[in-house]
Amino acid sequence: MSDRVDAPEPLQNPATPQTVATMHDAVGPAPAGGQPPTRAIHLGAPIRHITFREAMDSESAKIRSVRSTFWTLLVSLLLSVGISVLIAAVTSANWDTISPTERANMDMSSVVAGVYFGVLVTGVLGVLVVSSEYSTGMMRTSLTAFPRRGTLFAAKTLVLAVVVLVVGLIIAFASYLLSSPFYTKHGVELSLGHGGNLRALLAVPVYLTIVALMGLGLGYLLRHTAAAISSLVGLMFVIPIITNFLPGSIGKDINKIVPSNAGSAMMITHSTLNGAPPLSPLGGFVALLIWAAVLIVPAFVLFRHRDA
Repeated sequence: MSDRVDAPEPLQNPATPQTVATMHDAVGPAPAGGQPPTRAIHLGAPIRHITFREAMDSESAKIRSVRSTFWTLLVSLLLSVGISVLIAAVTSANWDTISPTERANMDMSSVVAGVYFGVLVTGVLGVLVVSSEYSTGMMRTSLTAFPRRGTLFAAKTLVLAVVVLVVGLIIAFASYLLSSPFYTKHGVELSLGHGGNLRALLAVPVYLTIVALMGLGLGYLLRHTAAAISSLVGLMFVIPIITNFLPGSIGKDINKIVPSNAGSAMMITHSTLNGAPPLSPLGGFVALLIWAAVLIVPAFVLFRHRDA
C-alpha cells in the first residue's frame, strides 16, 4: 500500500475580494439579530440548451461533408434512371413480341422500373448515416455536443428524409421524361393528368424515403455497417423469394406486404397485375409505414438507453 497522498487540487475559481463583495451584494446584508439569508448563487454563465434547429444544422453539415453521401445518391440516381430508360428502350424495340396482356399491364410502374434497383442504394445511405458514426467514434462526439438524444435522433432522421425525398423527386421526373416517350408512341396512356399517373409518380420519392428510414433504423439497431446492409438486402430481396415457396395462400399473402412489393403497389395504376390482385396504393403505403415503424421505434428506444 503506497503512503503517497495526493495534494488537493486548487480551486477552479478561488474567492477574491471582488467575488466576495459581489456575493455579498447579491445576498444582501444580514438582518439584525438573525442569520444571513440563504440564496442559491450560480457561478459562471448559465447552461444553454441546444435547439432543434442547431441540431438540424449540424446533421445537415455532416451529411453534406461526407463523400459517401454524394456518391451513394449519385449511384441511386444513375441506377434508377438508367435502368428505367434501358427497360423502356428494350420494351419499345421488342413491342411486337409482347403479348396483349403484358401491354395492358404497362403503366407508370413500368416507366420507373429502375427504382426497384436504386431503392437499395438509398437504404444503404440510411445505414451509413448512422453506422459510420459508430465505427469512427463520431457518435460519442455527437452525443457530447447534443446530450438530448431524442433531439439528435429526430434531427438525423428528418435531415435524411428531406435529402432522400428531394433526390427521389429528381429520380421520378427524370425517369418519366426520359422513359415515357418509348411507351407513349405505342399508345400507353402516361399523361400526368390521366388516372392515378401523377400519384404513382409521386410515390417514387415516398418509397425511397421510407426505405432509407428503414436503413437508418437498422443502423441504429445493429450499429455495424455490414450487418445492417445484409439485413436490409434480406428484407428487400430474400424474404420475397422465400415466401414464394410457402404453401397455399400464406406465401402469397405475406409476399404482398414485404417492403419491395408494398412499394410496387404504391406505383401501379391497374387494379390487377399479371392476374393477381395486389395491395392498393394506400395499402402499400401503410404496409411500408408499418415496416419503418417496426425498425425505427425500437431503434429510438435503444438509442435512448444504450451506451454509444
